[in-house]
Amino acid sequence: MLPAEAERPSSAPAAAAGDFFVQLGAFGVRANADRLAAKVGGFVDTGGRLARVRTGPYATRGQAEQALAKLRAQGYSDARIETLR
Repeated sequence: MLPAEAERPSSAPAAAAGDFFVQLGAFGVRANADRLAAKVGGFVDTGGRLARVRTGPYATRGQAEQALAKLRAQGYSDARIETLR
């Protein structure tokens, strides 16, 4: 692990490489969101009262769609693509 990675909070996404994310769910209990994020290799984005579990960012919609297909194949049927714009 690089020193910069050690200092970055685990809930923050890597440096933005695109505007597309896959959202797996939104939780009222942060611990539940943290568990799912760890399981899928995602991160937790908090805003308001909800903690959202997301993967990404993805540079293109096509990359996000590929990630979405893999997550849905794992049973996350409610996952969806979100954009920053």
